[in-house]
Amino acid sequence: MKRKILITVSAACLSIWTGCGDDTVGPGITPPQPSFVIVYPPYRTATASYSRYTRFAWQPSGENAPVYSRYLWSEVTDTLGVYNPAFDFVKDLNENPRRYDDMWSPWLRIEGGGPGALGTVLGDNETLATGRYHFIAVQGKDHSDNVTTVFDRTTSVRHFLVKPVSGPYLRVYEPLLGGFRYIGNTMNPSYKKLPAGVELRFRWSADASQYSGELEGYRYGWDIPDISAWNAPFVAGETETPVTAFNSGTHTLFIQAADRAGYRSLARIIIKIVDWPMERDLMWVDDFNSVNSPIPNYSWPPEYEHDAFWLSVCSRAPGFDPAVDVYECSRDFSAPGMERAGNYRNIIWTFSRGNDIWSTLVRFTPESLIGEATSSETNLISVFLRKGGHLWTLGRSDFNGGLAAVTAAGTAAFPLDIECEIAGARADCDGDRSGRESMPYRDYCVTMLDKVVGNIRQDEYMPYRSVSHFDVMKYAQRDDDDPVTASHPGLPARLDLRAEVTAEGSFFCTDSSSTPGGFTYVEVYDPSYWMEKKMKIPQSCFHPVYRMRAGSEYSALDRCAVAIWITEFENIAAGTADGAAVAAPSVHFGFPLWFFRKSSVDSIADVIFAKWGIGR
Repeated sequence: MKRKILITVSAACLSIWTGCGDDTVGPGITPPQPSFVIVYPPYRTATASYSRYTRFAWQPSGENAPVYSRYLWSEVTDTLGVYNPAFDFVKDLNENPRRYDDMWSPWLRIEGGGPGALGTVLGDNETLATGRYHFIAVQGKDHSDNVTTVFDRTTSVRHFLVKPVSGPYLRVYEPLLGGFRYIGNTMNPSYKKLPAGVELRFRWSADASQYSGELEGYRYGWDIPDISAWNAPFVAGETETPVTAFNSGTHTLFIQAADRAGYRSLARIIIKIVDWPMERDLMWVDDFNSVNSPIPNYSWPPEYEHDAFWLSVCSRAPGFDPAVDVYECSRDFSAPGMERAGNYRNIIWTFSRGNDIWSTLVRFTPESLIGEATSSETNLISVFLRKGGHLWTLGRSDFNGGLAAVTAAGTAAFPLDIECEIAGARADCDGDRSGRESMPYRDYCVTMLDKVVGNIRQDEYMPYRSVSHFDVMKYAQRDDDDPVTASHPGLPARLDLRAEVTAEGSFFCTDSSSTPGGFTYVEVYDPSYWMEKKMKIPQSCFHPVYRMRAGSEYSALDRCAVAIWITEFENIAAGTADGAAVAAPSVHFGFPLWFFRKSSVDSIADVIFAKWGIGR
């Protein structure tokens, strides 16, 4: 091993070690040694746990950049060559480097060198013993043959245990069925129920970084009779199925991910096709949560008042039976089962904000975040629409309630471009555009979401936004310019808040300076001020029913849509045996109607029910 010879120089050159030429230093001054730092796997603890196939990567560190690199690896053995996990191999490497001379790999030049100069994989050509401690050390050399002589566990050395692992962390996502997680080959299958004919497209990703493994690829197949005889190859880029639909029976999707050490994880998703008779007229899904005692300031309806309000509305449909046709989400902490929902042609779904089942169903996993998929709920709402069912959805929609539940709670900034910003706010539309597959965009035909109260953007081109007596909703006005709305003249021309909701002492009092001065539980759809800024036009299936009149005519939200028709599936007639199927649009309100005059709500219900074929 070559050593650098120190040369005496003048006192003027003592301030820096290379100050008087490339190969001259002051008396007694040792040049910085060339060194590396291992950057992958990242350092976390003095002893890590890796798989028997692990990639390591390093990069130059310090003032004297190395020109060459080499590495050594070994089980932790003592001076007698006996495996000894307690042996301080780093101390021995620093004090007795010659003991390791024959263990180093060849020197490789970093610049223009071949593969391996800045990394290697242990386990591709080596056998690492599972359950034993190992180490890898990296050494650098500069132009003058100076080499790394000091090794450290946090930089140039990794001490690790080769542990047995179950397999990569496999995540599967389907926009209607939600997310699934699997590790290893022994996890129980996931079960889902669907009516016939619903189109599905599964996507997946896997991650072996938790044990610093390297992913090999994926394979998948439907209804494989003998998994032990499955010999399909693993393909790195095979991460989704084509669109698939089933008309009967039970079918199993198998997806397997493998890493380069041979560890595998298997997903099994079993889909059972269930009957969907749609024989009953109307179900009310009560996904609303409140206290069961009076709320004097009318900031929120108590449970008993909300129940009475909607039972009265639903009873305008002949045959509605509260003992049979009401589903309380809070009772079972879940959505109605697939079979129960399939008994109905029409559903009213009233939701709360944040602690409702609605939010878990609507939430969408963007393409770029599929590795973080967490939802396991089937989106019953989207399934119901695809089978020709009619929906009337509404509820408290401030902050992240309403259709904004499509994003993870607390992450969205408004106005939100669903198509382009489903994975986070962006200045352009060149990133993840999978938001087009989400329920608000694809099913409800909404391109942009906004709020009266929420996490409002602070962009340079945002107009003035203020809630108090400005952006609040004073009342809602029917949009007679929309052709679908214009064809329903029975809808009230104007929706006003109940007198007690805006009276002195109420939370939404319009005359008090200490209150919002108008209604705030409102979600806004395709606001023109931001659609124009983003150079977007509404989708052809976007049809407003009502537009809000704001506290000020100068508000950016004045005359923006707050209630919409859902027309994407209006030509599908529910498949019923008695011939009572009706093809009609559904409807969504971006605010709860309990706060508004009951006579107006009854009129809306009469129009909607008549359109659905269940009116009086």
